Amino acid sequence: MAEPDVIAALVAALAGDAATTALVGDAIFGGELPEGIAAEMPKRAIVVAASGGPEFTGRGSAEVDAQRIDLFGYGATPEEANRVRSTAARRLWSIERETHAGTLVHWVNRAGGFSQARDRDGQWPQSFQSFQVFYSLQEVQ
Repeated sequence: MAEPDVIAALVAALAGDAATTALVGDAIFGGELPEGIAAEMPKRAIVVAASGGPEFTGRGSAEVDAQRIDLFGYGATPEEANRVRSTAARRLWSIERETHAGTLVHWVNRAGGFSQARDRDGQWPQSFQSFQVFYSLQEVQ
């Protein structure tokens, strides 16, 4: 049985959202921006990445886990990056017991407000926000 991949599940949820893809097309990535995209930046893009954080599920026998993630929206301007992040954030926050990429996601909650910065490597405008994701450790067929 394959291990559920919560990052892939969230990327798939965003890729299936019309409002999100209207802004970024297929530029939705898990983990980090792909190496080859640097030549195209700054452009609208999304990255969903694991960010660690405290455990809140405790010890037990339930087949569930929680993961803190960061959502990064990129754009040509700070306003555009914020619009990308905001649109994707609304989709993530709406997830309630949905299955994507073989992973059942019970819910996605905001873990704080958003912030804006410049990408540390390319200095492209970015907007980011953290979320807590609660999901099943049982693979869904």
